[in-house]
Amino acid sequence: MDTSLKLSRRTLLIGGAGAVVLAAAGPLTSQASEPDVFTLASWTPLVGQQLAAGPAVVRLETAEDLRRAPRPGEHADPAERFRLGFSLVTGALPPETIAIVHPKSGLVSLFITHGGSNATAVIDRRGATLLPPTASAPRSKGPNS
Repeated sequence: MDTSLKLSRRTLLIGGAGAVVLAAAGPLTSQASEPDVFTLASWTPLVGQQLAAGPAVVRLETAEDLRRAPRPGEHADPAERFRLGFSLVTGALPPETIAIVHPKSGLVSLFITHGGSNATAVIDRRGATLLPPTASAPRSKGPNS
């Protein structure tokens, strides 16, 4: 039995093209499988849990859906709109932006308002689909993206 390996130029070109496609698709599939941290579903399982927030520790107290049924004649907008309520466990809350460590998505920056030891972040994704593709899928997870 002849076990010598014969490679033609065509075989090498097809193999090389396949490797390029796999190399290019790798980052896309890993990005697509990353959970979208700006959805209500990514936060509701965390209600009641303590989360690291820079030098502070906060507890996610509420994850409230702000969508409502459209009024007569209004366009139904299914875009995500929700409010996250945090309470301070230890440390101090920053003045405007809090960097929360989300267990599945890593560091997430949220714009907050707060009074005393409670903070609120509102995520409103209405109009996000109107942005160009590069702007609607930022690499860094910034405030209210």
